[in-house]
Amino acid sequence: MAKKKSIADLSRELKISTTTISYVLNGKGREKRISQKVIDRIEKYIKEVGYIPDFIGRSLRTGKSMTLGLVVGELRNPFFSDISSEIEKLAAKAGYSLIVTSSNDELEKVLRAIRLLADRKVDGIAVASTEGLENEIRALLENKVPVMLYDRYLEDLACSSIVVNNTESTFEATKHLYENGYRNIGFVTFESNQSSRQDRLKGYQAFVTENNLKPSVLKIPYDVDYTGNANKILGFINKNTEIDAVIFSTNLLTLSGLGAINKLDRKIGLISFDDHLLYEVFTPSITAISQPVKIMAEKIMENLLKMINGNQPFVSDTIVLPTVLKVRESSQRK
Repeated sequence: MAKKKSIADLSRELKISTTTISYVLNGKGREKRISQKVIDRIEKYIKEVGYIPDFIGRSLRTGKSMTLGLVVGELRNPFFSDISSEIEKLAAKAGYSLIVTSSNDELEKVLRAIRLLADRKVDGIAVASTEGLENEIRALLENKVPVMLYDRYLEDLACSSIVVNNTESTFEATKHLYENGYRNIGFVTFESNQSSRQDRLKGYQAFVTENNLKPSVLKIPYDVDYTGNANKILGFINKNTEIDAVIFSTNLLTLSGLGAINKLDRKIGLISFDDHLLYEVFTPSITAISQPVKIMAEKIMENLLKMINGNQPFVSDTIVLPTVLKVRESSQRK
């Protein structure tokens, strides 16, 4: 059996320093200003000789697996697929592999996902948390595993988290509809104790109460069943005939809501929490509360890497990012 090649062998055969080859292997070629010609030459040669990096050896030398874990809620939700893609790109740039697991927002699945990642000895974990996860996260932190919560926070747990200003966002969205002449604004969400969903509902309720409007809230049991959810939404609007606009608390519900609204014989104003690539081309185009997915991904990676490298203590701060209300045709003046 042929001897497995080392970086030193590649360096001697290519007449390129081991440092330069290492940077390219770890995805840091451009960051270190290595020419594209040299990067291409190294990558081509690696494929030709079938070089396999010694990840186990590197892990033993550095004490790191060079792997991160990401727990998402539901990959069919565009928000989670988008943030997974962004974090994967940033992880690769930093020389890390990323293991992505989906929990479908079910506690048992989140617990299994976290335990799987811990068993794999990942260097850090980002989690879209859910209620009941406190003890598991606390145990990770006590064992000095870098953890970052995102999209949601856990009320009774001291852990770094990053979220958007959910309450303010839905307050302003409801206000926007009100200023455009809508007076019977409904709110559709999933039944959930998750902080993000609760905070979005609070923002809507705060504006409705402040302006003496009638609240109309539909809470749907969590299920990614577009047709079933569309039927529930249609029944809700038909039962509450005075409703003239609806805010949907997540993309998954907006997509079902569009199916319901298309069956009505009257105009309904609409705002979606979370934007979507196709919302601009729909007729009418869809007004949406847009989350800063790229910035959120950058902050997640930045904080995890600081904890991994010992440059940041395991703090319990919460980073709150602003959203942008992208006004389109679906919320135009009544």
